[in-house]
Amino acid sequence: MQFTVKTQAEIEPLLAEELRSLGLRNIEPGNRLVHCEGELEHLYRINYESRLALKVLVPIVEFTIQDAKDLYTQAMEYNWNQWLQPKQTFVIRFSIFSSFFSNSLYGAQLFKDAVVDTIRKKTGKRPNVDLKNPDIVFDLYINGNKCVISADSSGEPLFKRNYKTKSFRAPINEILAAAMIQLTGWDKKQTLINPMCGSGTLLFEALFYAENRPSQFYRKRWAFQHWDNYDKELLEQVRERADAQIVDPVARIIGIDNNAITVKILRRTLRELELDHKVSTQMTDFFQWEHKAEDAILILNPPYDERMKVENVREFYKSIGDHLKQSFQGNTAWIITANKEAMKAIGLKTSAKKILFNGPLECRFLKFELFSGSLKDK
Repeated sequence: MQFTVKTQAEIEPLLAEELRSLGLRNIEPGNRLVHCEGELEHLYRINYESRLALKVLVPIVEFTIQDAKDLYTQAMEYNWNQWLQPKQTFVIRFSIFSSFFSNSLYGAQLFKDAVVDTIRKKTGKRPNVDLKNPDIVFDLYINGNKCVISADSSGEPLFKRNYKTKSFRAPINEILAAAMIQLTGWDKKQTLINPMCGSGTLLFEALFYAENRPSQFYRKRWAFQHWDNYDKELLEQVRERADAQIVDPVARIIGIDNNAITVKILRRTLRELELDHKVSTQMTDFFQWEHKAEDAILILNPPYDERMKVENVREFYKSIGDHLKQSFQGNTAWIITANKEAMKAIGLKTSAKKILFNGPLECRFLKFELFSGSLKDK
């Protein structure tokens, strides 16, 4: 089977390596995606275990079009009854970058009409669209005159891990959090500290990474369960094998935040999932908190002065740098931010820099090795 595994920008190499570890073949990274090959078992494994995949597509048909209406004409030539039964509901997710379509929705409408008309001609009945809980999800991608139509095996995007019922204060995406943790080179043994932890996305992703817990451990539903080739027994085997690899974490994982509501929600979620003994949370101001031991990794996602406003953002970032320098010597800090000007105020020498995207915001993920004395002495 051919797969197109979608992800976020700049994470493609990490995803390619993860897919290799899951047994996929002929792996080719692209722009926000990785092409690969595997069997039905691999389809289930990616959907259940991948920390970095956004969705897993199975290409159905590919063709070139001469104009907008040619999309309908060529789509009508395919037997969509192979994927969609009249009693099932469906939805079309689409990404269209073509001068043929001044309105992307028009392209999706043409494809929808082709699917419905094809099935109605064959069966005398028509399937219905369901935008919220469809049985079958089609992915329509058009770039110029090239059209690729795929079946989306995931349904809901895979960043939805279902381990949090509430979030607070502009949380980061779970896939981004997982990528950040891996980029630090964390060995799952060092203490990991997440100051300004908010709703705890980084904490959860770090814990599950340390435990080898599958990313979709709390998920119950995927779109592929409505496919004709769905193998319930195979999925159960995939889940059982993956779950058998879960271990108790070795590292201390610590979350700090000064917002009482945030910490209350986070602690309640950890308690409900029976994970509260594996993650330490403290309701305190980061600037009043110190870590005496060495060889810990800190990951900070401070406000960018975008969705979360800061009275004096440059001074705020300067305070972060000062506190790290004074109270966390012997440790390593990673900071992600989209605010390039405020970033300069940190006042520490970076030893590594990565570009990542938090939603539409281009961010820098910066590494700071914290030590006493001057850089020259070091």
